[in-house]
Amino acid sequence: MIYLTYICYLVLTSIIVFWVGNFCYQNGKVFISNYFPDHLDLGNRINRLLRIAYYFLNIGLTFYCLYTNRTIENFEMMIQAMMIIINMINILSILYISI
Repeated sequence: MIYLTYICYLVLTSIIVFWVGNFCYQNGKVFISNYFPDHLDLGNRINRLLRIAYYFLNIGLTFYCLYTNRTIENFEMMIQAMMIIINMINILSILYISI
């Protein structure tokens, strides 16, 4: 049961992290063009670096959260454990978007 939980958790969090990262990257182009109107190439490189840093931070948090001490015994505990961690990542993503 624990391996099924890990697979589901990694798939769901990866989808969320990459979706939010691409969302921020696409919407960040507008802000970058405002800050670097004469140097769009530099702005786009900074925007890509921010996206990669976001991916590394959240994927690292995803793998770090896999090392919980809880033993998952049934389907209900699997869903509960996954939702707690996925909600933590969603909250961090919202904070990242708002900054």
